[in-house]
Parts: sequence; C-alpha cells; structure tokens
Amino acid sequence: MRKLIASLSITVALSACQKEEVSSSDLNTNPTTNNMTPTTGTFNPTGQTLLLQGNFENSGSYRTSGVAKIYEDKDKKRTLVLEDFKTNAGPDLRIYIAEDRSVTNFIQLTDKVQNGNLVLAIPANADLKKQNHVLIWCKQFAVLFGFAPLK
Repeated sequence: MRKLIASLSITVALSACQKEEVSSSDLNTNPTTNNMTPTTGTFNPTGQTLLLQGNFENSGSYRTSGVAKIYEDKDKKRTLVLEDFKTNAGPDLRIYIAEDRSVTNFIQLTDKVQNGNLVLAIPANADLKKQNHVLIWCKQFAVLFGFAPLK
C-alpha cells in the first residue's frame, strides 16, 4: 500500500509540471540581476571571453534544448547566455547554476524561464570551477527538466 501511495504521489507531482511550451517575450537587452526576468535577443560577445559552454540535455520525459555559454568581460563580470533555448512549461521553473544535476550548492539566477535567446547576469560569488551545471528546475515539485554541463 505504501508503494502504491508513493507511486501515485510521484505521478501527481510529475504531471503537475505540464508539457507545454514556455512562451517567449521581448525585453530590453541588459543582463539581469538574480531573480529578475532574463533579457531576450542577441548577445554581443565583443570584448568578452568565453569561459565555459555546454549543450542542454533532457531529464526524464521533459524536453530541454539549446546551448549555454558563460562569458566574462574585462571587469570580471560574468554573463550566462542561452542560445536557441527551448523547454517544456512548468508551474515553478527556475534557472540555477549548481555543482551537479542534484542541485548541490546552487545559485538561482532567475525564477522566470522562457524560450529563446536569454541573457542572465551571474553573481560575483558564483564559483564556476564548482558550479559548472546550468539547471532548469521545477522548484515546486523538485523536478529537473534539463541540464547543461559546462566545460
């Protein structure tokens, strides 16, 4: 009986993270601070150094695709750029950088996830030697939608 209840609980939690597409919207082109709406559009890497990059991989039955890149400017400000990013919709999606897919030692970059080309500021306290995974995370149900290991 416990196994049945546990299975039903997991099924309900996963079904709550619906498989619809996240909508895109046009915003200004400045990088955002933590928990702000990511900007959309084209990122100009002129004068920036590409530090890390990786392709998104799916997690379970949720589809996530695109490329994640981290750039650094001459003032050591770092920016996460998601190119051709696409994921399923969910009730409480977040973008994190973390040590691994298990949400270890993570920093939340935004609580607004949308499809398209996105630009997010990375806080100065992020340790990119350790926090080298970009996660699309459904916080409400603790479900990983997709991840990009950065190298």
